[in-house]
Amino acid sequence: MQLSKLEDIAYHKLRKNGLVVFRIKDLCLLLNIDRINAYNLIKALKRKNAIKKAGKSFFAFSDTNEFVIGVTLNHPSYISFWSALNYYGLNDQTPRKIFLATTKYSKEINNFIYVTLARKRFFGYTKIGEIVIADKEKAIIDSLLFPKYSGGIREIMTSIKTGLNILDISKLINYAIKVDSRIVIKRLGFILENFGYRKIKKLRKNIGKGYELLDPSLNRKNNFNKRWLLDVNG
Repeated sequence: MQLSKLEDIAYHKLRKNGLVVFRIKDLCLLLNIDRINAYNLIKALKRKNAIKKAGKSFFAFSDTNEFVIGVTLNHPSYISFWSALNYYGLNDQTPRKIFLATTKYSKEINNFIYVTLARKRFFGYTKIGEIVIADKEKAIIDSLLFPKYSGGIREIMTSIKTGLNILDISKLINYAIKVDSRIVIKRLGFILENFGYRKIKKLRKNIGKGYELLDPSLNRKNNFNKRWLLDVNG
């Protein structure tokens, strides 16, 4: 990467200031230059693959992890759903989009899809290096809450089956109750029981009343499971 003297100064100033994502106006402030010159510098750095587009009006260094960019573009947020399941090896299909949980609504930005959660459901995440990501159990619970962001119920069931030896089932059950969603409790209870797990009284006590769909993306089948009050439609 051969940079001109000014490009090199701009590049290292941005690096030194620790900006994960930045805009043209950030370069204006750092170098005390006008918008036109800053725009031309950004254009040159992008052409030489020193930086890349990160979202509308945002840029990032070419070597910046996409997960880190996604979390930075919309704060607070954390990697979850299909992306987290794949990260932990619970799903071997790498999604084309990156899925994040957030409390602040955002439209899709580039390949980042932000799923809005109520504040009381925004928990169960950790920091691995610079990546803010759901822990394994919360990635499962988020997925059961919104199955379409993890490939559907069957994919989630496969992820749980794959992870039975590494998932903390007690934590999984406690998370299901903490998110305060009857459908999550029903889906988790049904799936765990299906895989032979029996210590699920805590879930059974909290299923409420009324039947709901196991897979919300599919039509009703009237294939009722009375124990978990689910229409097993998938």
